[in-house]
Amino acid sequence: MPTDGSLVTLAHRLFQIAPGFACILRGADHVFEFANDGFYDLVGQRPLIGKPVRVAFPHPELEELIRLLDQVYRTRRPYAGRAVQLLVRRGPDAPPEERFLDLSYLPIPGPDDDAAGILAQGYEVTELVRAQQALHASEQRLHLALEAAGEGVWDWNIADGRFSFSERGRDMLGYGPGDIGARLEDWVAITHPDDMQRLQDETMACVRGRVPTVLLEYRVRNRQGDWQWILARGAVVERSPEGRALRMMGTTVDISGELETLHRANFDTLTGLANRALFREQLEHEVELSRRNGRPLALFFIDLDRFKEINDLFGHDAGDALLCEAAERIRDCVRKSDMAARLSGDEFTVILTELDSATHASGVAQKILHALARPFDLDGKEVSISGSIGITLFPADAAGTGDLLRNADQAMYAAKKAGRNQFRFFTPAMQEDATRRLALLRELREALPKRQLQVVFQPIVELAGGRIVKAEALLRWQHPERGLLRPAAFMAQAEESGLISEIGHWVFSEAAAWARRWTEQTGATFQVSINRSPVEFAAHAQAPDWEALLRDLGLAWHSLSVDITEALLLKPSLAVENGLLQLRQSGIQVSIDGFGSGYSSLASVKKYDVDFLKIDQSFVREADTPGNARTIAETIVLMAHKLGLRVVAEGVETAQQRDWLRAAGCDYAQGYLFSEPLPPEGFSALLAAQGRA
Repeated sequence: MPTDGSLVTLAHRLFQIAPGFACILRGADHVFEFANDGFYDLVGQRPLIGKPVRVAFPHPELEELIRLLDQVYRTRRPYAGRAVQLLVRRGPDAPPEERFLDLSYLPIPGPDDDAAGILAQGYEVTELVRAQQALHASEQRLHLALEAAGEGVWDWNIADGRFSFSERGRDMLGYGPGDIGARLEDWVAITHPDDMQRLQDETMACVRGRVPTVLLEYRVRNRQGDWQWILARGAVVERSPEGRALRMMGTTVDISGELETLHRANFDTLTGLANRALFREQLEHEVELSRRNGRPLALFFIDLDRFKEINDLFGHDAGDALLCEAAERIRDCVRKSDMAARLSGDEFTVILTELDSATHASGVAQKILHALARPFDLDGKEVSISGSIGITLFPADAAGTGDLLRNADQAMYAAKKAGRNQFRFFTPAMQEDATRRLALLRELREALPKRQLQVVFQPIVELAGGRIVKAEALLRWQHPERGLLRPAAFMAQAEESGLISEIGHWVFSEAAAWARRWTEQTGATFQVSINRSPVEFAAHAQAPDWEALLRDLGLAWHSLSVDITEALLLKPSLAVENGLLQLRQSGIQVSIDGFGSGYSSLASVKKYDVDFLKIDQSFVREADTPGNARTIAETIVLMAHKLGLRVVAEGVETAQQRDWLRAAGCDYAQGYLFSEPLPPEGFSALLAAQGRA
């Protein structure tokens, strides 16, 4: 059996080799009986054994520790403290040094169950505490920096579900301190339902260590009840030794403004479809993807037939409403993986990806045509349009995006040229046709300066007396290689390019000059009529000052007449009304060309104060065959006279046609029976011969 002395010696040895510090204090004065090397390392080398604590450490900063020793000795209850702050002097004259200790005071029982002394032991944790303080200070600095940068800071204690959001973050969404709870589920509850699963999946991927960080854009409901886009960044900052995530921190920033700017940069402001820039970027991406996976794609060019006419007739607000509805119909016809875009005006495009065959593209095109053919309601007015669609395939038709765009445009033009409301797939022959059209447009731009355009005049005869009293000015192009071209061969290019206004003004000037000459030649007001394109009545078209030209020429009232199409009178339009009013104020009369072949009524004609009706030549041509053509023509004459209008019959080629028109009361007639269109000099000679007769 070991003696008491040997036990004490053994205990001293154990305390000496034990980690941390230890000392034994005896009696109510806490006299040092033992101190291990760890204790001397803490307080510095000095005489301690046999001295009371107050003598060994006569420093006021240790008063609280001594009070705790007194308490343990008196109550015989142990004391334990974590990270207890202590100011230690490592020498009598040394300055105090801050230390942090995890320590415990254990009462040593005496013979009568009283405390004989106290065992003080523990560990210095100064470095750990300072590291934690540095980490906390770093977190605080980061927090302040992020707050100053406008980012909200969040902290999720994964173990207990507590979730805190900084004041800046709450302000970002308009919430006060008590508006939302302190649990994660309270904040998840304000997430947009469509973003909920994505938020959960990407967050858990980070928690489980599959990705180092989470970076996520999603929507949350702000205090006003609106959905607000935010960008959240986060990472796991603390894990257990087993790798289990314990804490996650991150930041949140409001990106609503950035997304709005990005949306404006990539999406059409009117229809919400992708704009030209985003479309080009997506097309290049899809072409590259098609090269890698071998799955073909199709590109559609869609042009709305008659949109310009609707826009001019009803105004831009109605036109915009039609574009928005058309865009929605097109979008509904394609998959979410496909892209619909608005390029400009009434031109749309669709990218169909991963096609199994061209049959799929045909089905989508037909679906779009059917959707566009349904009537549109424009503020209570029902109108109908159609679409022309050009389709090209990659890689079958093209090697890159530039070729695709060109091919689709050419195929669309072919669909429009074939009668509209249909689709066409690109063929190599279309490239040749497009090349010819571009060359023709380039040559047309030079035609007027090079004096290749000319005006010919066809007589208009007064049926009652058989004399030439009027003429219609007709445009011709003496092409250097293709010979004499009628307007049908080049008018579409003139209208699309905007050259129509310049050409139209030149034709008017020529007609006005010859009207003056023939007035002088005949001794009576000689009227010349010209055709005016509907494009020249567009709201944005620059109106020519024809009144000044007529005034400078000294022309009599009603020396000129303008022929317009029935389509302009289909629906009321401020641009058309202003254009017709300006003509009448300039002393120019108005006639409806090809009346009876369109949709206008005599009531709408009278509303616009029209002077003449030109009966469409189809009624004159078919008058000699069984049918209703003659009856319709005679009815038009009768009703026009009742409304105070005069009637001109076009395309008269036989004496029989002239005779029944005269019998029906028709006022004027023109056609090859009387004369083909003549150059001005030939027309002058015809008038001279009439005068001599």
